[in-house]
Amino acid sequence: MKIYITGVSGTGKTSIARALIARGVNAIDLDEISHWENKETREVVGWEPGSTDTWMEVHDWLCDLVKLKEIISKTEDAVALGHTSNQDQYLPYFDKTFVLSCSPETIAHRLHTRTDNDFGKHPEDLARILNWNKEFTSWMVDKGASVIDGEKPLEEVVEEIISHFS
Repeated sequence: MKIYITGVSGTGKTSIARALIARGVNAIDLDEISHWENKETREVVGWEPGSTDTWMEVHDWLCDLVKLKEIISKTEDAVALGHTSNQDQYLPYFDKTFVLSCSPETIAHRLHTRTDNDFGKHPEDLARILNWNKEFTSWMVDKGASVIDGEKPLEEVVEEIISHFS
């Protein structure tokens, strides 16, 4: 079973990936194999907190499809967690897709308190993420994703995901 889990920043993808890995599941946080790229020049660039809407419009956050295929093909069961601009290209790699859903308050709190990633801490970035969140869950459901309540305790979410392997 190949499972893809997505959601906007702050819905718990990285924490879930770490918990799955700790339980021996072949899981990958797509942030580890993704990069920012200029849409026109294809130049790989760095992101800075507070990047403007104009900057975001000309850059994509892209998953390396070759690396992703390689990682998820190593075992029969695999989970990839992330949200990238080219996700429609790799959705067909997966048997099941889930979208994590959280309230704006939970997302804002998680982004402000996380210590391993600055994305979402700047007010402009947070506003952009909360705006994306308004439509992202329904957009993913329209693509066939099932909703997971990202507000539940981490262990409950992990158990729910693992239950799909049986």
